[in-house]
Amino acid sequence: MLEVAQQKFADESEVRVSELMLPSHSNFFGTVHGGHVLAVVDNIAYVCAARFAGATCVTAAVDRVDFHHPVRVGELLNLVARVVYAGRTSIEVEISVFAEDIQSGNVRHTNSCHLTMVAVHEGKPVPVPTLVCRTREDKARYIQAKMRREMGIKYREERDAFLSGISAMDDAALDAVINGEKSLPAS
Repeated sequence: MLEVAQQKFADESEVRVSELMLPSHSNFFGTVHGGHVLAVVDNIAYVCAARFAGATCVTAAVDRVDFHHPVRVGELLNLVARVVYAGRTSIEVEISVFAEDIQSGNVRHTNSCHLTMVAVHEGKPVPVPTLVCRTREDKARYIQAKMRREMGIKYREERDAFLSGISAMDDAALDAVINGEKSLPAS
């Protein structure tokens, strides 16, 4: 059986990584493809969560990714990941992404990301350590993550109720909603 630490500190969960953005990472606009940034984000989220859990972790949800500024080819992509919430088997990892112009030293905050990872062993979810927040910043991050989690649960419940209402509608009713002649079913 997998041995799990009882608790770990949020401020000790931080992981940092940097990667040079190459021409092979570019999109049609000459900036770094968002999909490449997301792949690097997912990798660092895994490292942060797996270290915290002491177990293999899988991505359960990409809760939010905000693209604030484009990343340019030739810049150094710097990522900082930290555990901000731990449930029974899940871990929310917050990743801040920065682009650094190596020659000038200018740094821009390009992305803010929140991913939920689940610790697994032999294909089944396993318990993770309790997250202990010692700093004021970590306590605020925990509260925000808990709120995102609760809002996500409520959203999924409302979405499922809404979708079951839509599935009960015939094509004429769907067309009426699309054309604005009828309102959407209440959730």
